[in-house]
Amino acid sequence: MVSPQSELKRAAHTLMEPQRQSHIIKHKTGPDDPELQASLQEALRQVSPEDVIAIADELAGRAGRLFSGLETNPAKLAGSLAEIASAVTHTRANARTLVNMFTQDDYRLFAELLAGGEPAPVRVAMLVERLNALDTRLALELATGLLHNTSPNDHWLWTRWLWDPTTGTGILPLLAGSTHNLLATNIADGYSRVGAVTAMSIKFGEGTGLWTDELVSDEQRAAFANSAFLACAYTVYMYGSTSWRLSRDFNELLPSLPNMARRLLGLPKRKD
Repeated sequence: MVSPQSELKRAAHTLMEPQRQSHIIKHKTGPDDPELQASLQEALRQVSPEDVIAIADELAGRAGRLFSGLETNPAKLAGSLAEIASAVTHTRANARTLVNMFTQDDYRLFAELLAGGEPAPVRVAMLVERLNALDTRLALELATGLLHNTSPNDHWLWTRWLWDPTTGTGILPLLAGSTHNLLATNIADGYSRVGAVTAMSIKFGEGTGLWTDELVSDEQRAAFANSAFLACAYTVYMYGSTSWRLSRDFNELLPSLPNMARRLLGLPKRKD
């Protein structure tokens, strides 16, 4: 099985240099690859600090408009469910699934998630268990998307592109260097572990040059800075790991890197 570090190194080299046969057959490195972080940092030059700032601002603006007050009035979801569903998952099909699933009687579940007395990991696990008709990954995206967007300084996202335990993939194990710190036996523990590794990823982000004073000086923007950075980092990896398989003409049809990061976060694309 190819290690996450090896995949990331291949992705970074693919982004940085023209495609050559030597890149396709390049020797894979092991889990202790000392060049891993340097490679990703170089690949992240595809992203500008202004891109991260813009995405963080868009996340903050959406949270203020769409998610403000949900913790005290979960029934507000009724009038904005379609937009909220699009905000917490990155495909139209998943958003439609969420919209078609819930009725007025279900909003009490969201009240317990957003304002219940149990610790947040327990509340996430409770909602996922009650939504057992949903794909667990989609239920997690809904639960953690609601929590993160209503209180971004206290709660974090758990999306499949951050960490998908069913496939062992995502940007968090790539940044952490292994899946070890993410492995859990239940949803509550898993959410806590995702939070710990997400917090660790800030240190990596600070070393890329993308964490500028302008990014973190604004309180509302700073609350979404790491989500914006992680989406950009995953897009760098995703584009790098697939582009060598695709023709140049097809690659030109793909969204720009910042717009793909927006898609992961449920934001509308912007003109390049």
